[in-house]
Amino acid sequence: MSGEPLSGIPLVHNPAIWENLPNARLSGTARDVFDVLTSRQQPGGLVVVKQKDIAGKLGIQQSGVGRAIGELRDRGILHARTTPGRYRINPLLAGYESLAHMVNTINDPATELWPLTYDAGVRPPRRLDQRAGTDFDPDPDGGEEAPMPDVQPFLRLAG
Repeated sequence: MSGEPLSGIPLVHNPAIWENLPNARLSGTARDVFDVLTSRQQPGGLVVVKQKDIAGKLGIQQSGVGRAIGELRDRGILHARTTPGRYRINPLLAGYESLAHMVNTINDPATELWPLTYDAGVRPPRRLDQRAGTDFDPDPDGGEEAPMPDVQPFLRLAG
């Protein structure tokens, strides 16, 4: 599997929603299953794949895939009513042929949109993050442009 959908066309995703995907706090297995589903989706989010194929691809038990799919349903990432082998990714997270295709599909009254059930916005640091509770500032200059160094580094060719 190359990371492209079965149609061979690289798909366009909504970057604003994808930036919030870490807020879903998916387990590692659920994230891996979601990655397989997104790589196999047709434009618009329909995925036709068997759980045993996902399990084989990831090298895990089929029961683990089933639990991960349940987790994805609970978060609203997959449609709650799926049939074995057919999954629908939330239209807000699905891939599309173009930006226009995405906007037209999401705005179409016939498109069923269901809520994502995880918080949007900035995710708090993980409890296990070594930087939590310290003075660590990932952006110490407040987003200002960093000054260019006065001296360019000396580059030499290896060989």
